[in-house]
Amino acid sequence: MKVLVIDDEQTVLMPINKRLEELGYQVCTTPDAIDGILLFDSFKPNLVIVDINMPEISGIEFINHIRIKKNESLPIIVLSGNTEDDVIKEAFKLGINDYIKKPICLDDICSRIKRLNIFFQTH
Repeated sequence: MKVLVIDDEQTVLMPINKRLEELGYQVCTTPDAIDGILLFDSFKPNLVIVDINMPEISGIEFINHIRIKKNESLPIIVLSGNTEDDVIKEAFKLGINDYIKKPICLDDICSRIKRLNIFFQTH
């Protein structure tokens, strides 16, 4: 499975990248959502993990691009320190599959990815 991870914090990207690669996933990371859009087209991920608060364009704008402009239904997990109800509701309205609050727990992220992977393989 190919996973695209977009987060402007290297302290988040590096451990996620390492753990997912150890589990056998092919991982592509970027600290920038604009680059994430370009990587989405070239890398063709099966899953996206994206932060909400980023410079240039937000994770919400990235999700909107994937869901509305690209009409893609692949699983999206938001990983963010943003706990504002309106932001979380907007992300779910756009069709995200999960919302994980920072600080990260790698075991939690991995188990949620596995659960989503099983779900999408059987439906």
